[in-house]
Amino acid sequence: MNLISPSAGRGLDAAAVGQAVAAPPQETRKRPRLAPLLGLQRYALRYRWQVVGALAALLVAAAATLAVPLAVRRMIDFGFSADRIGLIDQYFSAMIAIAAVLAAASAARYYLVTIIGERVVADLRSDLFAHVTNLSAAFFDTAKTGEVMSRLTADTTQIKATVGASVSIALRNLMLFLGAAVMMVVTSPRLSGFVLGAIPVIVLPLVAFGRAVRRRSREAQDKLADASAYAAELIGAARTLQAFTNERLASSRFAGA
Repeated sequence: MNLISPSAGRGLDAAAVGQAVAAPPQETRKRPRLAPLLGLQRYALRYRWQVVGALAALLVAAAATLAVPLAVRRMIDFGFSADRIGLIDQYFSAMIAIAAVLAAASAARYYLVTIIGERVVADLRSDLFAHVTNLSAAFFDTAKTGEVMSRLTADTTQIKATVGASVSIALRNLMLFLGAAVMMVVTSPRLSGFVLGAIPVIVLPLVAFGRAVRRRSREAQDKLADASAYAAELIGAARTLQAFTNERLASSRFAGA
């Protein structure tokens, strides 16, 4: 169900995101596009300092993660040699310091991206609700209340998962990949070529699996919207339902939704 109506006069940003989270009918559905999610930039920029802090913590955490194998290598190569046995304490102290920096940066990143995700979704949900309340009366004559509620709650929660975790994890993995690739090439170009050549063999199945998961996730969201619409309809007519003693039938239909 699409929450967008030609008669809507405001809430354009919420409408753009609403098009991304509201699934069209199965028979007319096209390949999903991520372009409407770019409208979330406007919401994220409201908390630019938190975004800057999260990016800084992300860079520090990635650098600390890449520094761990270097510290371990130097500790093994030089810390246990007979002529430099006195440096073993320094190398262990450096390892502990790197681990502490990594823990602090990871905690700061998680805290900031969680705050950003919660606030962005709260603003988005408010704008989307304001947009829905300004739709034409004809929209509410055909729309199911439960499905609209599902779009306002469940679908925006999925966006929170994207803003609060998925983007951060993707950026972290990208930085780790680039940094590790550079370190591998500097250490052993030939061995790095063999390793990098195996990446397509590993990535292609993951891409296919990710598409299947995305399709099933979209279907699950549609099922949740249908179930919410059915539950709202029955709860609103609970007296009629009980008058005809159809509780078991309604429960079985809801369980199969």
